[in-house]
Amino acid sequence: MTPTSIFKRARGGREQIDIQEAYNIWNLLKARYLSAQTVQLFSNFVHDRDLSIVLNTLLTHFKQQIDILEKEGRKFKITLPTRPPLDIKFSTSINDITDEYIYHKIIADMMAQLFSLTHALRSTTTNDTLRVHVINDLTGHIKDFEMLYKYGKMKGWEEPPPAYKTATPVMREQLSTAEAFHIWDHIAQRYDQLELTAFFHGFAHDLDFRAILLAGQTILNKQVSMLEQYALNFEVTLPKRPAASVKSPIDPETMTDKMMFSYIFNGIIGSVDLHIKAIIETIKNDALRQIWLNLFKEELQMYDKYVKYGKMKGWTKVVPIYGEPV
Repeated sequence: MTPTSIFKRARGGREQIDIQEAYNIWNLLKARYLSAQTVQLFSNFVHDRDLSIVLNTLLTHFKQQIDILEKEGRKFKITLPTRPPLDIKFSTSINDITDEYIYHKIIADMMAQLFSLTHALRSTTTNDTLRVHVINDLTGHIKDFEMLYKYGKMKGWEEPPPAYKTATPVMREQLSTAEAFHIWDHIAQRYDQLELTAFFHGFAHDLDFRAILLAGQTILNKQVSMLEQYALNFEVTLPKRPAASVKSPIDPETMTDKMMFSYIFNGIIGSVDLHIKAIIETIKNDALRQIWLNLFKEELQMYDKYVKYGKMKGWTKVVPIYGEPV
């Protein structure tokens, strides 16, 4: 039996999930039911036609995601949460519930769900197919969040945060203080990751793992160069760079590939969280938010590849399988 087969298939070829993945299906479905109900409820009070179109688009996407999660729940015989009513309708409208209020309630709900989705992502490591569903759900949720946010910004419902002030005037779209911090924070994190990756490369034994570390360094250097240039353009102070070379008297035999893989893998998970926080808090500079979106997509692809590679090597933790006798 290959290292990966114990994670996904039981005897007889039946597809498996672990106990946390079973909870993820239940929890995400429960959240999606609530989101669909919220949109259906507030759709009764909308005045602006454009907002009605945006909410209908969100509801369509929520229903598609619900269908996928319900299908996965039935496949693995999971007790699913109670389904909500098919729709919520009112014959009268209440003018006190404004479109701006509806916008802020729904976007706050979507922000909260982003963190539920990222938790599901980091804990869906056993079943590759389910992880793809979670990644697609998370990517689609980010797109829907941005669509709704841009609508709110166009309507003037997003209050401008404190601006990042520089010595020289900035002619193009400015940064907020949070956006300037995220540029600095992303660069600082990548400096740490570069230093750690170079350090681990000096101790890695597996040839494939050494090649992966080198490829990671190339990607990180490319991202650092882009972010450094952006920081210079907006006069954001750069953090101190790591040393040009990393040497250590540690005995190579004490550094195992499995341990180094775990550190790198946890760093990727941390980067996903970092990108999402940056996307949420970048509400002034649209071009910068697009950078975070691109980095977020790259990180998701990297995460999925690392999960599969770690399972192939037998380096990922084996979570108890859902439904298996103990």
